[in-house]
Amino acid sequence: MTGTKTAILGLVCAVAGAMPLFAQGVGNQCEGKFLFKMNIIGVERGKNPPMNNTNRKTIFVQLFGQSDILLTQGPFSVCDGNSWDQAYDCNGDPIGNLTGSVFQLPCNLNVPADITCVAGSVSACYDVYFRALGTPGGNVTITTCGELADGTMRVCSSETTAGLTSRNNGTPTFKKVTNQLTSIVALINGKIQRTALFTDAFQQFLWQYDNQGLRNGMIVFCGAECD
Repeated sequence: MTGTKTAILGLVCAVAGAMPLFAQGVGNQCEGKFLFKMNIIGVERGKNPPMNNTNRKTIFVQLFGQSDILLTQGPFSVCDGNSWDQAYDCNGDPIGNLTGSVFQLPCNLNVPADITCVAGSVSACYDVYFRALGTPGGNVTITTCGELADGTMRVCSSETTAGLTSRNNGTPTFKKVTNQLTSIVALINGKIQRTALFTDAFQQFLWQYDNQGLRNGMIVFCGAECD
């Protein structure tokens, strides 16, 4: 009997070892390879200490109101987790005189863009999922925006996460927000077009994180196969 139990245990361990690593708290959401996970935490008071290091997986934003999460191009990384002070990129350099947290991610080849990723740039094929956690009742609307090259205007996408990123009653579930968080649909060069992040259409990209009481939002990035 002991030998049988040992054999069964060994089989279970072998099967578990062959499965994707979901210990990051994403359940079985990723059909492809798990790439990155971070949490966006809503708090009542602004954070004072600098949080511009690349070892963190958390960004702090206002619990009520709008915070800017600036986006830079490169491997997945939280460059600056503080949304209340000067924004720093992953090299530790300030991004102009802009205020906000900073998240670095590749240009996404897995969006149906009219204006696609720049050839040779840091890019990948992936999907994005959001899960609203915490006490039921909070919600957030995330809108991807871009600053025009001359810095005179912020243009925001007509697609947002509204209706997908609320903390409803019951067990929190993941919602797919790939297009909403990695592309912008707007009037570009005189016509409505979708541009992927980090194209030449804009000089700076960001997420407008309009929070209405959501204390914890989890974003998960999963590898995908592009055509």
